Amino acid sequence: MKKIRVKLNRDFKQFHSGYETELHGNLIILSGVNGSGKSQFMQILSGNTGVRSTNGQKVSMDSEVSIDDEKISFDLISKRSFIDNIRIENFAHSATPSIGHKEQAWKHFSNGQNWVHPPDYKKSKQIIMDIFIKAGFDPHAKFDPWTSSPFNKISKQEFEKLLPDDFIWRNDDPFSNTIADLFYESAAKRIMLQAEHGSGKREGLFDNQSFLETAPWTILNHVFETLKFNYRFKTDMEFLMPHLKEAPTLYTLVDGRLNELLPRELSELSDGEKTIISFTFALLNEKLLPDKILLLDEIDNTLNPSLIEAFFSLLDEYFIKNGLIVIMTTHSPATISLAPDYASFYEIFRQDNASPLIKPVGREEYEELRIANKEFYAKIESSENRILELEAKYQEVNGNLKILFVEDCYTQIYKLAWLKLNGHQPTAESLETDFESNADFRIYSKGNKDNLYGYLNNPSMQECENQRIVGLFDFDDAYDCFERLKKNKSWSEIQGTENEGLYRIRTGNDIFALVLPVPEHRKAIAGKDQKVKCFEVELLFTDEQIKKIYPNDCATETITPDLVIPKIKNKEDFWKKALILDQNDFCAFKALFDRINMLLDIED
Repeated sequence: MKKIRVKLNRDFKQFHSGYETELHGNLIILSGVNGSGKSQFMQILSGNTGVRSTNGQKVSMDSEVSIDDEKISFDLISKRSFIDNIRIENFAHSATPSIGHKEQAWKHFSNGQNWVHPPDYKKSKQIIMDIFIKAGFDPHAKFDPWTSSPFNKISKQEFEKLLPDDFIWRNDDPFSNTIADLFYESAAKRIMLQAEHGSGKREGLFDNQSFLETAPWTILNHVFETLKFNYRFKTDMEFLMPHLKEAPTLYTLVDGRLNELLPRELSELSDGEKTIISFTFALLNEKLLPDKILLLDEIDNTLNPSLIEAFFSLLDEYFIKNGLIVIMTTHSPATISLAPDYASFYEIFRQDNASPLIKPVGREEYEELRIANKEFYAKIESSENRILELEAKYQEVNGNLKILFVEDCYTQIYKLAWLKLNGHQPTAESLETDFESNADFRIYSKGNKDNLYGYLNNPSMQECENQRIVGLFDFDDAYDCFERLKKNKSWSEIQGTENEGLYRIRTGNDIFALVLPVPEHRKAIAGKDQKVKCFEVELLFTDEQIKKIYPNDCATETITPDLVIPKIKNKEDFWKKALILDQNDFCAFKALFDRINMLLDIED
């Protein structure tokens, strides 16, 4: 266990000249109320109290820090704060490569409707539009720069010449840009190094085994593994001079392998995930030395409890085991309670006429907090087990447990339809309570078709007395999931009709898989034999009813030249707008609830 001694040589804010204190440990957690002096103490530790530079070395005239009685240079102390870390675009020490950006822009624009990532480049596309308008191109000409190829009258060379030399084709998410720059720079560096070594290879597929240094995607994959994140980058990156063939994309791990049918954009990561990834990669880039002190000032502000536990694992694996001392400040009870057993704890207390006091705290002082948090986080760690536990408790209170699981993220449209069909007039505020008070079953979201498929097909789903569950799939590409259930011999053959709802029964269980019943007005876009299946719950309404919901702005989607259907722009608010419809407008939902009632054994 290391001893860190801190001495202050002149007054600094709340701390008076001559202040001295000792901290012991390899992972030290410092807590205290707002204004107690935590951040000021971290400034003293980092030497940020009046630093001057001598021959490129940081020298503090105001404070001294020693490890095991040996004074260390402030160059061996690295400080990261929450404020520093949210500037994720700056987490790598690399210059943004300009080569390839014009090429990427041309690639996107010349493809017309076949954009590689159209929604995420609005700012860059607008910059190009403004440049071309200034150059005399008419944005209202026959071609539409956003939906077709506008450059049939211009060559690639003319296109690139119009763009300024410093033009950068950027994703709207800075985190994605940083990762893309890292990957690009790494791949380009590899090309140059291999050329220098005489291989002459300038493009193609490169695996990390033949790379001359560890690739950033490999480092990040190791970080994801430590954090137990369920996604990875590809280990092979294809480089086509002068750009990467594919934008950096994460893929979901299924049975230990990347499923390229389940991509996850970097921009979709949570703020906590981005924070922990950028923090780790920044520090790995610094090549931290043993006996260096790493200061983390409230770095955990964006981390939820599951990420905090993973964060401690990461600190241990990459830093503490390599000899670094980590000192972190926190306001979070979760951080304190989930800290590893070897952590040392201190609390800081402000004094009006003297320097703040820093007192060691024994682990036993936090034991009740630790037990309570550990038990709670252990409960919610497995979402499937937690759902089953909550369902069982609901069953104890309410008798028979009858649940409809839908693949949609938004369950409100189903609840609204049931209430309207049964003569209720809910408001946006009363919808949930009205449904729970009157319906004999519950409706929950599974988030997407794959989650619903995995839940229904889970071998651990056993028969439970007085429990019936229906999983509802849309009649679009989710129908493939419904069909795949036949590979599991515990599922029956398909039963029912398309207009009343196709379904399957899991043998020995009161568990059912159901597909949305198809009303007559949607036969053209749904059915077992239809080549194009794109029927979702909102399309149970007719075109005329959807126009009632969107009187001034009803978007459309072209399925075939002869078939155009409404396109719901914002599903999150769709149900609120549908509150204006009357009972008759929900008649197409009757077949759905009739089938659900039959499967859940609910009497009309």
